[in-house]
Amino acid sequence: MFRKIIHSLVCLLLVMTAGAVNVNAAQAKANGMFFIDKPFKKEGLRFQVTVTETDNPKYDSPMYHVNTIVTNISRKPITYTAAQCYDVTTRIEAYASEDTWELPYREDEPACTPVVKEKTLKPGRTIEQDEYFRTDELPNDLTPDYFQLNSYVHILVGPEDKERKEEIVKMETKFLPRLALNPDEIELQAESSVLPKSYYELNVTGKVSNKEIKRATLQVFNSIITLRVDSKSGEFSTKKKVKAKGPSLQSGVLEVTYKDGTKHIYYVPIENSSN
Repeated sequence: MFRKIIHSLVCLLLVMTAGAVNVNAAQAKANGMFFIDKPFKKEGLRFQVTVTETDNPKYDSPMYHVNTIVTNISRKPITYTAAQCYDVTTRIEAYASEDTWELPYREDEPACTPVVKEKTLKPGRTIEQDEYFRTDELPNDLTPDYFQLNSYVHILVGPEDKERKEEIVKMETKFLPRLALNPDEIELQAESSVLPKSYYELNVTGKVSNKEIKRATLQVFNSIITLRVDSKSGEFSTKKKVKAKGPSLQSGVLEVTYKDGTKHIYYVPIENSSN
């Protein structure tokens, strides 16, 4: 499933053009994509959430499409409760200075009766759902400092023949407007030069700011570049020759892996600075 999602992300990058390029990930363009993969080994659940920024046909402000997949990675069935339209509860809040706004669903979200139901998720099985959140109710001309995404499932723990305790398995993560890279996590710049025989040379530099990051890679075409991070400074610098798989240089897929197994994957557009 994870490889399938990564393949889908890569396929979306085949339409970008570039020659000599300069990437500043903190200025990512609109209609970006952010993917979170977080395992909760103790609770036996794995969250995989893809956030995509899309245009809202009714307003000038964008919407955020959230695709959520929750998988039972344990060897036993997991019982959970659902009281709304969705089995997984998802909330997005916008933060600016000391103010907070919760983003509403799009207008055509289905109405549902809030009846609590118990459901069972068997080993290896998944819950998948899609939701859309609007930003048009935010104050005019407001650019949030960041968004907070919360996804959680209510599970029941304990023996079935006794009253079981309800626990919340919750995934929390932040993302920036336009789904730009968070400089508190990682900064990245890349330049490329054209080589003979359909090759490019990439020069990738940057800095990892979060000490909990274990590994970072950048995929361009079919080549995966490992960003070797200095353990003291957090800086990295590498050169890589990549074979072109099309008429022009594509965007990249940046994968950031944390020590606890969490993965953040960014759609990194590459701007053509040769024009």
